[in-house]
Amino acid sequence: MEVTAKKNPIITKRGVCDPHVHIFGDRAYLYASHDCDDGTESGDYDHMDDWEIWSSADLVTWRRESVVSPADTPIGKSHYCWAVDAAEKDGRYFLYVSNHVWETWVLVSDQPGKGFVPARPDPILPKALTRTRSYDPAVFTDDDGKSYIVFGTPVWAGGDSYYIARLNEDMCTLAETPKKIIVNDLADDKPFLHKHGGVYYLTWASFYATADDVCGPYTLRGNIGLTYDHGSFFEWNGQQFMAFTVNESRGQPRRATGLAYIHYRENGEIVSDSLIREYGVGQYRADWNQIDASWYMRGACVQKKENVFGRFDAVVQDGGWIEFPFVRGMEANPDLKLHCKGMRESEITVYADGVCVGSVRVRDASKDDSTFACYREETLPLPLPAGDHSLRFAVKGLVHFSYFRLIT
Repeated sequence: MEVTAKKNPIITKRGVCDPHVHIFGDRAYLYASHDCDDGTESGDYDHMDDWEIWSSADLVTWRRESVVSPADTPIGKSHYCWAVDAAEKDGRYFLYVSNHVWETWVLVSDQPGKGFVPARPDPILPKALTRTRSYDPAVFTDDDGKSYIVFGTPVWAGGDSYYIARLNEDMCTLAETPKKIIVNDLADDKPFLHKHGGVYYLTWASFYATADDVCGPYTLRGNIGLTYDHGSFFEWNGQQFMAFTVNESRGQPRRATGLAYIHYRENGEIVSDSLIREYGVGQYRADWNQIDASWYMRGACVQKKENVFGRFDAVVQDGGWIEFPFVRGMEANPDLKLHCKGMRESEITVYADGVCVGSVRVRDASKDDSTFACYREETLPLPLPAGDHSLRFAVKGLVHFSYFRLIT
């Protein structure tokens, strides 16, 4: 089965939710629980009969790799196949699955998308392991190669905290007794752990807390505003993303998966864009008032940096580039307006569908301060037919790129 997203959610009418996305090789793999169609479209948590694995080369077209059934594991048939995560170690892939709130099991395969079999005859997180419930696992591998499993839930949901434990090299057993994670605010279930800029981010739904040590204590920082439910973070091709749970449609309790770009402020705060929450990633509409440069899908020698407009520039260094595939609905022969500022002798060369269509020199702002006046709108006619096109911007020098728009 293969589907192509038009906007969020990326996979419709399938109940693919609780997404954890990992990059293995040249593909993104989505590990998800599954709100099954029980005949009533109730979408309740009593009809989650399996887990699904999907993959994509571009985050737009998705292929279902496999369905993992609890009946093929020691769990047996279950309607409570709750959240799931995955990890890789030495060419082997591990799947960590929840059986209701009771326990977490681990499966293993030599492929990231299929062939998972039980890695051990008993759960890696059994009942009564801690004072919290052993479900909704997230697995995090630190820069030193050590891996950790995070799980649990707060008091109001039947536990007393999140817990964290280091995994042994086999990724199937705990190297230590789980430790309670201290968070200075009320948390939900469904934790996830990632790292950016040397800072650890513990997240639940759209809330996030940070710490300087993987075990905490964690300080609540804010709410990204993308979801009320499960989410995960990943980086790919120089861009940062969040995968998150959304409702299939207004008034529809069955859940689905959305994707969005996320950005980190210099103080460590995470922000997102409401337009991208609606439309997703990897495709753009030519009639938008502007397409932010920070929404690039792929890039090299690029960083995102806060600008004076309260948004983010894509700061592209010499030899770097950013790419925007699937700019949909262009009219014929539009003018491309690029809002940017350059440092030294800077130039942007524009490629459409892989073909060079021209270059523009960018104003030298190296002696200016970071004010609105530093930016200039450069214009380049695009000799293109009407339709969908891919745009790439390659840089000579150093360019702070704010946004572009298409005018006819």
